Amino acid sequence: MTRCLLCLVAAARLLLGADTVPKFEDFPVTTRWSGSNAPVRLVTRDERMYRTRLTEGAREKPDFADHYKFVGWGCGSWCGAGALIDLQTGIVYPPPRSLPGQGTGPGMFASGQASIDFKLDSRLFVVRQMAQDPDFEEIIYYEWTGSGFRSLTKRIEKRKD
Repeated sequence: MTRCLLCLVAAARLLLGADTVPKFEDFPVTTRWSGSNAPVRLVTRDERMYRTRLTEGAREKPDFADHYKFVGWGCGSWCGAGALIDLQTGIVYPPPRSLPGQGTGPGMFASGQASIDFKLDSRLFVVRQMAQDPDFEEIIYYEWTGSGFRSLTKRIEKRKD
């Protein structure tokens, strides 16, 4: 069975300790918001296309980086779409790896059986998706800056299922 070159390089770096895995506690939020949710601001055509889901999400409790709500939905069997809502202001932000204007709403966040991890008390956002070799997964770590996502690092790991 062949392995992708990227997977082999990533495995070697992991064994040699060249990669540091970002942890949620390394990216703590510095504020504690307790206000009322602002109405969602639907500015773009893509945001208005998902008016119902975004409006419902804007009424929920925050689940990411203190006062943000991640709202996600499927856009087919191999992709997911979603958006990040600032519950203080109602502003909608695209998720990392988004492809606005592709008919997926505010942004397709990943493709290929992806999952995401995030926490209320952290600015770290993690996207996991299948790598080129189906025995491995690609894990991409992002930091929320308050106005967008900053890519931190990417890892390839053996799938655990």
